Amino acid sequence: MVINPYKHVPVCQINVNGLSSHSETSLAHFIEKHDIDILSLQEINCSNELDLRIFPGMSTFSVTSERGVSLSISNCYNPQRLSQLEEDGVGIVYSMISISNQALVVASAYCTPDANTTDGLTKLLENIRRAWKYCQKMKISGLAVFGDFNARSQQWGDKLQNPRGKALLEFSNKNNCAISAPPANSFVMQNSDGTTGGSVIDLCVAYGSAIKLLGDSWIDDADVHELFTGAPIRGHLPVIQHLVYPQQNLPSEMSDHVQRVFNYECADWSNWSSHIDESLTKFLDNYQQKDCQQSATELYNILIDAVKEASNMFIPSKQMCHHSKPYWSENLSQLSIKLRESQDLYKFKSTITNKKAFDKSKDDFKKALTKEKNDWIHGKLEKLNTKESVLFWKQYKRLFLSSDENFIGNLLTEGDNTSQTKILSSNKDKERLLFDTFLTGKHLKNEKFDEKHYEDIQNQLKKIISNDFDADADDQGDADENYLNGEITLSEVTAAIKAQKTTGKSKDGDFFHPKMLKCFSTSSCKFLVVLFNCCLKSGIWPWTSSNITFIKKADKKSYLYPGSYRPITISPYIGKIMERILESRIKVHCKLNNIIDDAQEGFLPGRNTSRYLFKMLSSLHEDR
Repeated sequence: MVINPYKHVPVCQINVNGLSSHSETSLAHFIEKHDIDILSLQEINCSNELDLRIFPGMSTFSVTSERGVSLSISNCYNPQRLSQLEEDGVGIVYSMISISNQALVVASAYCTPDANTTDGLTKLLENIRRAWKYCQKMKISGLAVFGDFNARSQQWGDKLQNPRGKALLEFSNKNNCAISAPPANSFVMQNSDGTTGGSVIDLCVAYGSAIKLLGDSWIDDADVHELFTGAPIRGHLPVIQHLVYPQQNLPSEMSDHVQRVFNYECADWSNWSSHIDESLTKFLDNYQQKDCQQSATELYNILIDAVKEASNMFIPSKQMCHHSKPYWSENLSQLSIKLRESQDLYKFKSTITNKKAFDKSKDDFKKALTKEKNDWIHGKLEKLNTKESVLFWKQYKRLFLSSDENFIGNLLTEGDNTSQTKILSSNKDKERLLFDTFLTGKHLKNEKFDEKHYEDIQNQLKKIISNDFDADADDQGDADENYLNGEITLSEVTAAIKAQKTTGKSKDGDFFHPKMLKCFSTSSCKFLVVLFNCCLKSGIWPWTSSNITFIKKADKKSYLYPGSYRPITISPYIGKIMERILESRIKVHCKLNNIIDDAQEGFLPGRNTSRYLFKMLSSLHEDR
């Protein structure tokens, strides 16, 4: 089950050019297929107002003026008609709805395509302007009017501009409203020479909060020719658009073992990146770097706020529970329910019939489970390449090989004698014990260091802090120092982001995932440049907290002691990018100044401890 933190209300508008019994049936199927919650129809050509029960589960309001318009709304939004806003001779119908405890007025409108006058559009727009004043008076935050305005303009993607398009554009500029248009021709026609033409005239005029609520619109041109008269030679195509509302309350069925996680595979990364660009660019345009000691943390908070806002809008989330397996299917869910029911019945009454029914349910579930697992494995193996093989086998082991639940049970404190040993069961006490064990340096209490080695390390550190670097030549030393302590550049940021891995990674404490870094545009990377340089100049490191999780070490006899667990730290990924940049600079510095021993094989690119062992064996053979 996929749950989005933003509620999407699908709206469809279409000029049907005459509503017949056949087109009513086709529209009903279309509504069910696309889960349409609001349907705006134009040119219904009905002499009487439509039957309020024309579409099941929806309330329908209509007027006969201007060839007739109608508005059908799902009853879950408590639609209420606002007839006081409607006027004789104006083709528009209004309704107030409630979504996420917020009131919004929606309307369906139509303007006749008079060749030589814009009077019809002028009346309609004046009515819409008065309706918005009414909304403001009644503290209603938004108004959205969906309809066929017969207004063409290059401003919303049409090839031409007619007088109505010019009038609508002027109205929009004067009244602070927005015009939303589909990405392609919503009216199509076949010319006599066989070519296809059309126009963009099915629009949405939005005021107030409705402007922000409008999502992207698109044209549905597949199997829709029964929806309007004149198809497929001439007619309007359905325009579908979403009203995007934040969900205030999550489903009540989400319990402790169920959590919401971002579904990155279904993310709209293009809009996600654009939204962040807009937020950060506005800030950078006004940014003046006056007091870096205070602005480093502020810059990071601004970035994280922009990322969180964009993620909530454009990355859907999914519900995860203890059996959220990739091979799980609806059939397995049904069989699992049947198995539990037969088990409960057998426990209640242990008859031979109930025992047979229970055994049959158990066998059916096992067979279906095995089949689903095999199908999933075979499907993966068919598409597997060399790069994905390592990830697949990791996932396979995690799913199918037996392993203990990775939770931390009761822990024992380690006292000097048995009487001082305590059993800790509360999460707070266990967290404190694990923190003291791993993060306070207790394990180093009895360790002894090489005093000379320790002194050399301290001297090197003092040199770095004081910028007193050894160099073969002054020019080289100046260049080295400038490179080590100079301003971070855009190329360094992009190179560090490119080197960041994304597979098998979890989000950090700021809900930031490395996949997001890969979608950063140049503008966002420039913001990182400003942030990192501010950190360098001020000496402030904003990333002061990390998430730590503990996993069980394999083959331990007992998991009552902290030493049976291994801490895994998830540091902020933005901080890791800066660490990678500094690491790269330090490596260059060490190479230029010959600080690293030629014999060192560990922690260097292109080298490993196997090479060291090979060298040692080779030298032993030579000394024989």
